[in-house]
Amino acid sequence: MKKSDASQVQSASKLISKRIAELGDWRGETLRRMRKLILEADPEVVEEWKWMGTPVWSHDGILCTGES
Repeated sequence: MKKSDASQVQSASKLISKRIAELGDWRGETLRRMRKLILEADPEVVEEWKWMGTPVWSHDGILCTGES
């Protein structure tokens, strides 16, 4: 992974964490639980931030979006 790719992944992860904290209700809790399950199921999954603020998890293609 190139350095710029690594920093994009890190910033996407931070943005997803920020979204979870901002929601603060059942939606944030559900997104947090989904994220945990996705990361446990596929440790090599890539977290992305797309389409004007949508959390996306991918591995050789999109696996899941976290629209809230």
